[in-house]
Amino acid sequence: MSVFGTPEERTRWSGWWVSPLFVLALLVIFLVATPLLSPASGLTLKEKLAEKQAELNAAYAEYSKFQDELNALAQKHNAAEIRLAEIDDAINSVENEINKGEKDLAVARAQLADRVVDMYKDGFSNTPVYLEILLGEGDFASILNRLSLLSKLADQDEKLFDQVAAYVDQSNQNRDELQAKREAQAGQLRELEAVQTEMNEKFKSSEGEYQRLRGLVIALRDEVRKAEEAARRAAEEAARRAAAARAAAAAKAASSSSSSSSSSGTTRSSSSSGGSLVQSGFVFPVAGPHSFIDSWGAPRSGGRTHKGTDIMAAQGTPCVACVSGTVSRVTRTDTGLGGITIWLRGSNGYSYYYAHLDGIASGIGSGTSVSAGQTIGWVGHTGNAGTCNHLHFCTYTPSGTAINPYATLRASD
Repeated sequence: MSVFGTPEERTRWSGWWVSPLFVLALLVIFLVATPLLSPASGLTLKEKLAEKQAELNAAYAEYSKFQDELNALAQKHNAAEIRLAEIDDAINSVENEINKGEKDLAVARAQLADRVVDMYKDGFSNTPVYLEILLGEGDFASILNRLSLLSKLADQDEKLFDQVAAYVDQSNQNRDELQAKREAQAGQLRELEAVQTEMNEKFKSSEGEYQRLRGLVIALRDEVRKAEEAARRAAEEAARRAAAARAAAAAKAASSSSSSSSSSGTTRSSSSSGGSLVQSGFVFPVAGPHSFIDSWGAPRSGGRTHKGTDIMAAQGTPCVACVSGTVSRVTRTDTGLGGITIWLRGSNGYSYYYAHLDGIASGIGSGTSVSAGQTIGWVGHTGNAGTCNHLHFCTYTPSGTAINPYATLRASD
């Protein structure tokens, strides 16, 4: 019996001789699959990431619903403010009509007074005047012309009286309309004040819920970021181990092959950027419960339109720097339309206007450098804000053009 066995046995051994290639292939599969099956593997991390992302989405939905309820109050307030502006403009129009009518009436009354004086001097009789007209000419044709002039004189007196009466009647109508408009204005002011009271109460009562939801969203964002980073590292490690296994398999196959041909493997590097959180560096300028809508271009009294976004919040709510930069100007006294104001020039070249503040934080002044998120003032109702506590916020380009900040505010809220 041959030490090498029978031909059938040798054939069976030859099958086992090539089996290392099969074993190495299995090893590659094992090494690639190991991170996915490990308790600390990519699959587990993916599951954790999906779980945290679902929690974050739920928190976002809850926060959005909460914020939408607050924003509904801002919508209600803006609608009331628009109606009030329309009434104010109507009142101004009626007052202008009254002033113009008073001037016209004064002129007509003066003319009427002069005519009455002439009539009084004539003993309330036009006979002397009429005789003077009739006897002024000797021929019959001239007398006829004088009679025509006399008729015109009487018509002019009648028109003058009618004109004065019309002015008086129109003046009374205008004053009645003005009274109605002022009553509507008073009613609209009461409605506006009621909305403002409702907002203030809502902001105060929702402080705890606002902080809870915002804290939850921030915490889950951080957890999702960490899970994404862990998944990225696991994927990179899996790719590295798979590449190493393929290289080892190729080297083993090359050394065990009797073929003279050379083979080269292609090594592909794999990289993943992961789902990193991109931040623009813009921080929402009000640090507390708030509400706002896109009110850019909304009508305001005096024919003005709104240039900015009004962020409603309780009086004393902190206002923070929306970006890092330098305070370029402050108004510490309650003057002008904006009242107490801050101008912030961001390191990005844009400028940001904060108006109607209740006060300015200690240490904040022209030339002060601030960091994004740093408290610079507090929400108030100075300037022409009336009793409505809010921050009027506007963005200006490097060239000084005012632009609507709503989209940026919405994205950062």
